[in-house]
Amino acid sequence: MPDLLYEIGTEEVPAGYLLPALQQLAEEVRSRLRALHLEPAGLRTAGTPRRMTLFAEGLPERQPARTVRTVGPPAHVAYSDGEPTPAARGFARSQGVGLEELRVEETEKGPYVVVVREEPGRAAAELLPDLLREATAAVTFPKSMRWEPSGFSFARPIRRIVALLEGAVLPLSLGGVEAGRLTQGHPFLTPEDIELERADFADYVDRLREHHVRVDFEERRETIRRQIDALMRPHGSRLEDEALLAEVTNLVEWPHTVEGRFDESFLNVPDPVLTAAMKEHQRYFPVRDGEGRLLARFVTVTNRTAREGELVREGNERVLLARLEDARFYWEHDRGRKLEDLVERLRDVVFLAGLGDNLQRTERLEGLSVRIARAMGRGGGEASVGHVRRAAHLCKADLLTGLVGEFPSLQGVVGRELALRQGEPEPVARAIAEHYLPAGADDGLPESPEGCALALADKLDVIVGCFALGLLPKGSQDPYALRRNALGILLIIEQKGLQLHLGELVEMARVVAAGHEINCDEETAGQIREFFRDRLYHAALERGFRHDHVRAVLTAGFDDVLDFWRRLEALQKCARRNWWPDLVELVDRTYRIQRDVDRVAPVEEDLLEEPLEKQLAAALREHRPQIAGLFADGDYVAAADRYCSTFARPVHDFFEEVFVNVEDEAVRRNRKSLCAWIYRLFAERFADLYLLEDAEAER
Repeated sequence: MPDLLYEIGTEEVPAGYLLPALQQLAEEVRSRLRALHLEPAGLRTAGTPRRMTLFAEGLPERQPARTVRTVGPPAHVAYSDGEPTPAARGFARSQGVGLEELRVEETEKGPYVVVVREEPGRAAAELLPDLLREATAAVTFPKSMRWEPSGFSFARPIRRIVALLEGAVLPLSLGGVEAGRLTQGHPFLTPEDIELERADFADYVDRLREHHVRVDFEERRETIRRQIDALMRPHGSRLEDEALLAEVTNLVEWPHTVEGRFDESFLNVPDPVLTAAMKEHQRYFPVRDGEGRLLARFVTVTNRTAREGELVREGNERVLLARLEDARFYWEHDRGRKLEDLVERLRDVVFLAGLGDNLQRTERLEGLSVRIARAMGRGGGEASVGHVRRAAHLCKADLLTGLVGEFPSLQGVVGRELALRQGEPEPVARAIAEHYLPAGADDGLPESPEGCALALADKLDVIVGCFALGLLPKGSQDPYALRRNALGILLIIEQKGLQLHLGELVEMARVVAAGHEINCDEETAGQIREFFRDRLYHAALERGFRHDHVRAVLTAGFDDVLDFWRRLEALQKCARRNWWPDLVELVDRTYRIQRDVDRVAPVEEDLLEEPLEKQLAAALREHRPQIAGLFADGDYVAAADRYCSTFARPVHDFFEEVFVNVEDEAVRRNRKSLCAWIYRLFAERFADLYLLEDAEAER
């Protein structure tokens, strides 16, 4: 079975583009191979800033033969008195067969003329050029370029293509470049062409390594990690910034780390300012001692060898000196400015058209964060309302500082440093820094209760305001980071154990927004709640929960985020119990018999006729309070066990012996109500198991 090696050689691609593009390329190729019945034994990718590589191992040489059945016109149209009509002749001609090969078969719509023929599979070598061309064109980037007359676009211009099926070059052209068997080594250290004889991934990796290219991402990253740890170990520390490591890994092809120094006088500038200057502009790794204190040192990763190490060190020290002098200048300038004085000037900074300026936003945050802090207090939180109000008043003031203008990632951090130096209480300063958290899925959460209250308010204000204006995420586009903000709210509530309900939070934000002439009506509020539902669904999938389990739990409610996660984890435990199949069948059968019931009426005892329905009604009457109590206490596994042991056998016997859909409307309605009460006792408090694939298989 042949192997495929496919390399797209480009000008340097931005670091953040590379891994997502490789993942897309692999998914596009895999799905297309599957559709063509050419699934490989294995598929892997590799890449550097100047190449994206895909290797498919063990491809079938050709598609399997298949039987194709094509349905033509109805038999009465195709034949008249046993003779073929023009319709039959036309159908035969379109299928490339003779009239004698037509046959009549019975279908759901009656007798139709069909053609059945065997089609041999096509060779992989014949199909792969178009497949690779289409898969590559389907890869998207934040920004793309067009550089040649055909209009083909890619992250950066394509300069070479390798497309080898075993030892043969595939006839493929992309962006005006014809595929061949030549790749290239490091652009400065060994820039000569490398001729590849066949699609051998191990040989490809080794040949590139000989030419100063570590094409495998993991190998390149671990090489950098070992080198940085070796430089930091004498100082009592080690590499911890995984995000910066991943970025730098995709900036180089042959990594070599160099340690540099800067003047210790710069250590008088706050630590976050110095690290921002090193990391954001230069992608340097700050060096700390064993106590976590910042040292006047840095580590940079170069795309050269150790031979140029001293020259690289001196050059990077000169560059960093200029950056640190800028940072110190801005800090010295900003530290003399009062946050309180900057607040009033926020009226000159537009937040978003339709949502006012940042002073108006500050006023909304003051009102909303205080409401949230009080609600947290009802749930056992300890946020100081006074500190929350003060932090909300000051939290956006640092947007007007020079440091934030130079280093946008320091929003909140600069505010904290200035607040501490200007005598604000520590909880106020801390909340100012924490209110942007989490800024991403892997970011930390606010630690203080005041920070949690202000962070929730900040994110809710954006979501409610944007929904009120109709500025909703579309597809992969989310310019106002509403998905990220919603996920941040959900994470804060869950991880901090806050007794806050989503509906209550949305209503608070609506009231505050209305006070500032932002109209978020009930329909829009419903859309926001569904938006949170969708974020919960995707968050649960990312944690490995089954999609049908998540849907079942969401259907029973999600307003209480803590309870949602408790129920989802409990459902997973229930699915491992021996009574699980009986439970699924019980909920599923009771759902189906009552699904046309809009309003559930109380069970009327005098309409119970059969002994089994009387027995079932008695079980419901006797056990419902205890089962409902277990659900209310959050003991979901015990409640499910009790529910199943109580109703599984009686419900089974009831359906076997009692006919529900009798002609007597009152009796029929009463029996459906009995089933509805049993179904809803579980489905409305825990999860709607009717939605499980296990249940669907039984229908």
